[in-house]
Amino acid sequence: MSDYILELKGIKKEFPGVKALDDVHFQLKEGEVHALMGENGAGKSTFIKIITGVYSPDDGEIYVNGQKVILRSPRDAQRLGIAAIYQQVTCYPDLSVTENIFMGHEKVKKGFNRILWNEMHEEANKLLKELGVDFDPKTLMGELTVAQQQIVEIAKALSTNAKIIIMDEPTASLTNRECEELYKITEQLRNNGVSVIFITHRMEDLYRLAERVTVFRDGKYIGTWGVNEISESNLISAMVGREISQLFPKKEAKISDELLRIEGLSKVGYFNDVSFTLHKGEILGLAGLVGAGRSEVCQAIFGILPIDKGKIYLEGKEVRINNPWEAMELGIGYLPEDRQKQGLILQWSIGMNITLSTLEKINNGIWINKSKEAKVAEDMAKKVNVKANSIYSLASTLSGGNQQKVVVAKLLSANLKVLIIDEPTKGIDVGAKAAIHEMISDLACQGYGIIMVSSEMPEVLGMSDNIVVMHEGKVTAVFDRKDATQELILDAAMHDRKINIA
Repeated sequence: MSDYILELKGIKKEFPGVKALDDVHFQLKEGEVHALMGENGAGKSTFIKIITGVYSPDDGEIYVNGQKVILRSPRDAQRLGIAAIYQQVTCYPDLSVTENIFMGHEKVKKGFNRILWNEMHEEANKLLKELGVDFDPKTLMGELTVAQQQIVEIAKALSTNAKIIIMDEPTASLTNRECEELYKITEQLRNNGVSVIFITHRMEDLYRLAERVTVFRDGKYIGTWGVNEISESNLISAMVGREISQLFPKKEAKISDELLRIEGLSKVGYFNDVSFTLHKGEILGLAGLVGAGRSEVCQAIFGILPIDKGKIYLEGKEVRINNPWEAMELGIGYLPEDRQKQGLILQWSIGMNITLSTLEKINNGIWINKSKEAKVAEDMAKKVNVKANSIYSLASTLSGGNQQKVVVAKLLSANLKVLIIDEPTKGIDVGAKAAIHEMISDLACQGYGIIMVSSEMPEVLGMSDNIVVMHEGKVTAVFDRKDATQELILDAAMHDRKINIA
């Protein structure tokens, strides 16, 4: 009897010009939550596809319950009790929850071509209740939140009697409350004997759930540790292959003239009487809990969300911004939190996405200068360390983290004065975070004024010159960085009262 429900030995997988996996090992115990971590490009996605039968390894062995197996297709993996839940939920939005759960293994009356809908609805309802949710299984999948869709995917896995569930960055698109719900469900799965491979960039996920952690780097196996046996700094070093002594390389920029002033900005249902000032060379952190109205304020400044009242001043002159084009013409750029829906054209190339905000620089009056476009795209892709075969690859082929890097590159390629950056490192691996932070700091030194929305407290404290805190659409505090602490910011973010205004 094997000690492991799943074991991989010496797995290798090579694509033209790329060693995706090179002598990789992995061991999963029964009823264990095992975290898998690594930078973008570490080989995690290929690893998932090997386990789920999408790819066949070029070399190496796979064991399930101590028995050597060959996975020729996803159907083989499913028969062995292996299922995967991806960061971008793959569902049929116009079909019901029940139909999504039983897609591909519908209950059919023997001898007849008739689907047993009542039995399927009853079992779907039972599975959902076991996972602690109570929405109707007849609900259309497209009407659910991302968190609810993920729960349906877990229910689908359980409906196939899955004993090994792979969760690929499941918390990347969730709020803190939704993350906590997912944690509880994952713990419940573990307690019921299900084994979970939890792929994540977030240290919160690791320390909240996992017993052990395995690290891949550049397609190679680096090591496996008990979560309590390795420090966060050593774990980061294992992932990036070097020490990160300063994750927040804040440079002291010269803060000078006023760039942007917001006075009494209000939008009914979103935010009320918001005021703050941004200067050249300043990084202004915008902090608060989910739902505080931070992103909505940024969207209003950029012309996405029309305001009800208030004034916007740019370099001392009042301006009216009716749409993003006008904002860009004035020198205001916005990097949205939702990269895929608002920041990228997925079926365009990486290069075309990067240069989209700077077309006037790369055209010859009528036609785009392809050599200029390629040069700008190559430089910016290299600057943010986009990992791809070439700038001509489609944006849709990139991992989530690399897609975010392309949006950062697009913003940095434009000729702007004010940069509004909403969650700049969300979903980006730890090695890339330091590079993104360094770029933000360099831009401040060049005289840009930067508004940075972040839910990561270390990022807010490490990068901001001044910090504006919001609670339920109102500004409750403004701190100078030397006076700010995590406790003060959280207090201001959680209460509807003004405190310690700088």
